[in-house]
Amino acid sequence: MDLLSKAILAAVVIVVIIFAGYFALSHVSFGQQVSQTEAESLVLHDLQNSNPGAIINITNVTPSQYAGSWHIVSSVVENATSPCPSYYIYSFDYPKYGFVYRVDNTYTSNCTIYGIIPGKSYTISSYPTAITESYISNISVIKAFVGKYGFGNVVVKALYYNYTSYLGVNYTGVWSVEYSAPGTNQTVSALISQVNGTLIMTSGPT
Repeated sequence: MDLLSKAILAAVVIVVIIFAGYFALSHVSFGQQVSQTEAESLVLHDLQNSNPGAIINITNVTPSQYAGSWHIVSSVVENATSPCPSYYIYSFDYPKYGFVYRVDNTYTSNCTIYGIIPGKSYTISSYPTAITESYISNISVIKAFVGKYGFGNVVVKALYYNYTSYLGVNYTGVWSVEYSAPGTNQTVSALISQVNGTLIMTSGPT
């Protein structure tokens, strides 16, 4: 074997060793015992690397049906302050299946709210859903505001109130959704019901 061939073979072996080492570090072998804290930390780290910029929370960790593993449920919110955030629930059985996850639920994605049955009452139980509801409902002040400043240039936040009062009127079970344009002092907001997303009132420039 000539010198060039040996050099190429050595390089291939080194690359294989590096990838094998990385895999061993980032994917605990199926037979290896891991604590709940370790499993939660590793899954969270992988989600953060795979979804840069997303808001990620581990919402539940229980012993998996697979011996020695943990069933880990997480929420992932992408583009959280845009008019159309995406909100998913992922679950893992770690280390049984490594970092391969299952999508347990998709609440919102691509300006669509999932799980709503036409003619049936529904409840808005999360801020990404409240934001999406306010955007897709063709509320005139919001439509004009986003049209003026641009979809990608507005920042949206939603807060839930069990009870609130506005101009002497009391409201229960409502979401306040506010749109702002960074670099300006302009905002518009909409108060919508938690049930069915019914518009209660708006404020801001028309």
